[in-house]
Amino acid sequence: MAVIIVMGLGCSSLPEIIGADRLRNFPSNVSVGDIVHVATGEKITFSQLADSFDGARIVYVGELHSNKESHDVQMQVLKEFYKRYGDNIAVGMEMFKRPHQDVLDKWTGGEMSEEDLLSSTDWWHEWGYDYSLYKDIMDFTRDNRIPVVALNITREFQRKISEKGLEGLSEEERESLPEIDTTDFYHRRYLERVFKGHEDMSDAFERFYLVQCVWEDIMADSISRYLSSPQGKDKKLLVFIGGGHIIYHFGVPKRVYRRNHLPYLTISTYELRDLEPEDEHPLFVWNIPLQPADYVRVIQLPEKQKKVVLGVMIQNVKDEKEEKEDRVAIESVLKDSPAEKAGLQAGDIILSMDDVSISKVYEVIHHVGKKKLGDTCVIKISRDGTKIYVNVTFFEIKGHGKE
Repeated sequence: MAVIIVMGLGCSSLPEIIGADRLRNFPSNVSVGDIVHVATGEKITFSQLADSFDGARIVYVGELHSNKESHDVQMQVLKEFYKRYGDNIAVGMEMFKRPHQDVLDKWTGGEMSEEDLLSSTDWWHEWGYDYSLYKDIMDFTRDNRIPVVALNITREFQRKISEKGLEGLSEEERESLPEIDTTDFYHRRYLERVFKGHEDMSDAFERFYLVQCVWEDIMADSISRYLSSPQGKDKKLLVFIGGGHIIYHFGVPKRVYRRNHLPYLTISTYELRDLEPEDEHPLFVWNIPLQPADYVRVIQLPEKQKKVVLGVMIQNVKDEKEEKEDRVAIESVLKDSPAEKAGLQAGDIILSMDDVSISKVYEVIHHVGKKKLGDTCVIKISRDGTKIYVNVTFFEIKGHGKE
C-alpha cells in the first residue's frame, strides 16, 4: 500500500516543495569541518555527534572513495567508537568480499602481513582504490583486535548478474541470495538520474538497477547476519561504505532495518563546492522528499595529487621452469620517466624492490604507491639471465600511463 501511495504522488508538485524546504533548512554558510544535523540544520560539535552513538546499534559513515579526508572522518569515528565501547565494536566494510572473511579474521588476529592481506583479498582487482586511503583504518583494527566484517559480493558475481540476470545464476548461487527488494520507488528514481539523457536506457537501467539492489541487499544481509551471530550479537557495528549506498537511507540502511529493526544513524561526508543557482544540490535532489542523512560532515574537495609513478607497463608472465605466472615483466618504458632515467628496459623481469620479493603486478603497484616524490627505490631485475640492481629516483612526470 505504501508503495502505491508514493507512486501516486510521484507526478505531483509535492516532492519539489518538500525538497525546497529541506534545502532551506540546511545552512548556506557551511565550512570545511562543520557537522550538520540535517533535520534541523543545526551545526554541532563532534562530541555532540558522538553522544548520539549511544542510541544506535549501527552507525554508517558514507565515504567518497578517493577523498582522503572522507577516510579521515571514518578514522575519527572509529577511534571514538573504540574509546567509548572498547571491545564491543566491529567494523563492516564494503571494500571486502564475503568469501574473504577468513582472511580478515587472520588480519585482525595479527596473523597476516599487509602484503598478504592485499594478495589474499585480491584487493587491486576486487576493490582497486589506493590502499593507502584505508591503511590507517586497517592498521587500527589489527592493532586493537577489532573484528572486520566483509560485506560485499565479488566483482565476478556482480558481472554475472549484470550480463545474465538472476536467471543466469546457478541454482546454488540463486539459493545463496537473500531476499532482494526492487520495489523502492524513490531508490529507483534516484538511480535513474545516473542514466539521465540516455535515449534507450530501459534495458541497461533494469540490469544496472537489479545489480544495485542485489549488491545492497547482500551487504544488508551481511550486516544483519553478523549482528545476530554469536560473534556480533552484543556488538555495535560501524559500517564504512560508499556514500551512494546510504544516501536517503534507502540503499543499505533501510534494507538492514527491515531485517532486524535495530536503531541506526547515518553520517554522510559532503565535499564543499561552489554551486550555481541552477545547479542541483548533491545532497538534496529536488524530487526526492527524504532527508539524505542524519548528519553531514563537510569536507574539502581533494587537491590534485602529484602522483608517483615508475613509468612502465608491466604484466605477469610464466616462469619458464615452473610454468606458472609468478614473474613480472616490463612490456614498455615511458619516455622521460623515472624508469627510463634509471635504465629499465622492455623485457626486464622485476625480481624485487627494496629487497621485497616481487611476483605479482599488484605488488609493484603497492610498493610504488608507498613512495613520495624524491624517494628512491632499489629494483633488482633479470635481464637476459643476468641479475642487475637499478636505482630509481621518483620525480613528477606528465602524460604518464598506468603502472
